[in-house]
Amino acid sequence: MVQFSRKIVQTVFLCVLILTGINGCKDDYVSVVPYVYVDMNINPISYIDNIPGAFYYFANKGYGGIILLYDQTENSNPFLAFDAACTYETSSTCRVVPEESGFLANCPCCGSKFMLLGGNGSPINGPAIEPLKQYRTSYIGGRVIIRN
Repeated sequence: MVQFSRKIVQTVFLCVLILTGINGCKDDYVSVVPYVYVDMNINPISYIDNIPGAFYYFANKGYGGIILLYDQTENSNPFLAFDAACTYETSSTCRVVPEESGFLANCPCCGSKFMLLGGNGSPINGPAIEPLKQYRTSYIGGRVIIRN
């Protein structure tokens, strides 16, 4: 009887470990910025010079607007796109503002600073701890495609 109970406990324990492991393997990052469908196909020359750090802000796209940034270090795709909504003050009205160099963006609401070029939108000065939401970009035939 004791041996039978021991096998049941071991089986249940193994099932719990497996279920916990399956659930723990999820690596889908869910941004604190709400999902808004984005599908843009633009000619970047109309908006940005090919100078590292050059950027353009699309006010009515994404959740808080989209910052399109030129980054020459990426040879096949020199463009990055970030949602301008601060990840600390998550609202469509509190938007980060890129500095002229395009390397950093500042939040006027909470004072957070985010590294754009080479930092993938990571915060370098709090209180924000989440990176800016980054959109997928493709550079095909001289056009930039921006999508979620």
